[in-house]
Amino acid sequence: MSKYEPLRWFLAGRPEDTREVRMSFAEIEGLVGSLPRSAREYRPWWANSALVQAQSWLAAGWSIDSVNLTAENVVFVRSRVRRRDTGSPVTVRPVEAQVGDVSRHEERSVRTTPHGPSAPVDHDGHDHTEAAVQAHVVTHLARDGWLIRRVTDTESREQGFDVLAEKAGRTLVVEAKGYPSRSYTDPRRAGETKPTSQATQARHWYSGALLKAVLTRDEHPAYEIAIALPDMPTYRSLHRRTAASLSLLQVGVLFVAPDGTVSVA
Repeated sequence: MSKYEPLRWFLAGRPEDTREVRMSFAEIEGLVGSLPRSAREYRPWWANSALVQAQSWLAAGWSIDSVNLTAENVVFVRSRVRRRDTGSPVTVRPVEAQVGDVSRHEERSVRTTPHGPSAPVDHDGHDHTEAAVQAHVVTHLARDGWLIRRVTDTESREQGFDVLAEKAGRTLVVEAKGYPSRSYTDPRRAGETKPTSQATQARHWYSGALLKAVLTRDEHPAYEIAIALPDMPTYRSLHRRTAASLSLLQVGVLFVAPDGTVSVA
């Protein structure tokens, strides 16, 4: 059973004349337990999609109308699918992720706390973390008509494909990497500069992404494979030097600009 089933049954049990339910993140956590960090930082987590959390409210006949990451609350509205008279929720067909509709009120991608951003922001003022890259890629794919089947929790180092998507019989997997920050994210070492240069660490991360792509190509020859990276000079240079090999392996590269725009290399 999905950990989000209690939310499904809570929504399914609302009176028939209730058209809107506003809940705080804390209230939702009271039903399902702790939410992942991505739920508090990235709007795509709340998309009306095929992801497991979304299926809990969609199956109950509800959809997300808006989410406010700063205030930490979400508004559910009844969708066109209604509950059966028996009280059991209708199982709805997974819908394509409507990331652009998730929030009309909250435009920030990083939640600010009294101690600063909860995700590392580098000296250029942009969030280059793996989670940010992953979220922008999910948004891009959803708007391009891909059905998002899986998004891993990068913070907990969850195993599996960072993004798994389907479209018209095609399957796409994406391995996302961030760009190293200059200082440690561990609060105990806040403000301490890392001894390894950003460029050196980025090369290690790029190598890891290449290895994952090679292994995936061998294990899933029919899949479309892509690596997603922040649009940084180091990664651009590494891509130019490995472009021929990537082409032979049929591995694409997606670059994510600071404003979230995704381009195909």
